Amino acid sequence: MVNKLQTMKDRVVKVEIAPKAERDVTGKGGLVLAQAAARKLRLYSQAHKILPKRKDPTQGFSTVHYLTTLIHGLLSGGQGFCATEAMREDTPLLKMLGVSGAPSAETIEGITKYLALNADGITALNALLRFEAGGGIERDDHRALRSCYGFVPSWTDGTLLEVTGKNFDSIKYKDNQKGQMCTAAFIGPWLVGLDFAGEGKGEGEETHGRRLLQQGIMDVARRQGLMSQLLLLLDSLYGDGPTLDEIEKIKEKPSYIIGLNKLKEAVKIMQAMSEPEWHNTGAQPSRGWEASGVASAWIECEGWKHKRLMICSRFRRTGEMIWNYAAVTTDLTEKHERVAALMEQHRKRFEEIIWMLYSYKQGMENQWKDLLSGMGLHHPPCAKAAVNAVFYAVAGLAYNLSVAVRRLALENEAKHMQLWNLRRSLFDLPARVANHAGEAIAHILDARDRLVEQLAAGMERLAIT
Repeated sequence: MVNKLQTMKDRVVKVEIAPKAERDVTGKGGLVLAQAAARKLRLYSQAHKILPKRKDPTQGFSTVHYLTTLIHGLLSGGQGFCATEAMREDTPLLKMLGVSGAPSAETIEGITKYLALNADGITALNALLRFEAGGGIERDDHRALRSCYGFVPSWTDGTLLEVTGKNFDSIKYKDNQKGQMCTAAFIGPWLVGLDFAGEGKGEGEETHGRRLLQQGIMDVARRQGLMSQLLLLLDSLYGDGPTLDEIEKIKEKPSYIIGLNKLKEAVKIMQAMSEPEWHNTGAQPSRGWEASGVASAWIECEGWKHKRLMICSRFRRTGEMIWNYAAVTTDLTEKHERVAALMEQHRKRFEEIIWMLYSYKQGMENQWKDLLSGMGLHHPPCAKAAVNAVFYAVAGLAYNLSVAVRRLALENEAKHMQLWNLRRSLFDLPARVANHAGEAIAHILDARDRLVEQLAAGMERLAIT
């Protein structure tokens, strides 16, 4: 017997164009959530205060107008300098954003280059990133922020962006690949700083990462009272004397776990350790290991001011005869309140807990996906790194707005959806927009009650947060 769900009627499909008045609808009505989040975080009012002004105030779009439209262009699925092109004829969306028009691709490119040439351009955008992230963190659930087993995780990381052609400047090399280096700093899911490595010796991920650590992570964490809960998770690029010295000089003493794999001395020490010094942690089939172990040792490389604790790991892949080694250094001890609680809770040794905490960093690296895949930033739009730094910082502001929507407006698993899913599920809801008493009101027209109710509830949460 065939039920109704198994039947299909073959229908002739026709089209009828509705009158212009009835077609005055935007397909991006759900961006009302992002606009509400921007107002809640006072993003645009702060941008008015700190962004460099155009040389000639009468020459068209202001830098804040550029910022507003480019952010929403990127959130709605636009890419590169053409991100705002689809908005230019979307009158209802422009009405909802409170702007009279959207810049063309040529104008977006021109203002981006103008901000790149202005000495205060990237500096102001990074200050705006810190302001926006700080406002989001202030309103965020601090229990959720302590997502790394009771710590607030933070990290800096660089990604090598693919470039084609011979005109790109500031080319860097990593793992036998070349490209422009973009470095970002995060506290939890919030982006607190972003920049590109420029020309010249010493311009690279580590130098920019150290600067963003101080000017981004530490600045925001201090303002939000998070220093005692912070856990810096950095890869082996930062596991050297100068970076460790800089971190240890921070007066609030944030906790850290930093990779040491690039140090030859670390491998030398681990290879020389005797069997009784290693604690057997057994086979881990899910990782392809037939044997593994952990240990502790002290390391002091040439030029270091003092020795540091090294947490060691070794593993042997199935079918292999040799051990593979990895190491981190940390200022955490067995007496640390959270570490002691984790040791008791998980019935694990101190070294195992340190590796458990450090493994959290792998999940945080997925935050790049929203920027690189969700906004199409795998390939920079310009040959000049300074111009790309400005464009990516604006994309970072858009990314933080998407984080604000997810963490402040949504509930349960929706808080963790990726940007592409947020765009498809909520941002792409159609709406008719009307102005009334100085307000833009988006009348959502979608037939899916679940999504409409989710958006309405999100707007209510943003209003009271």
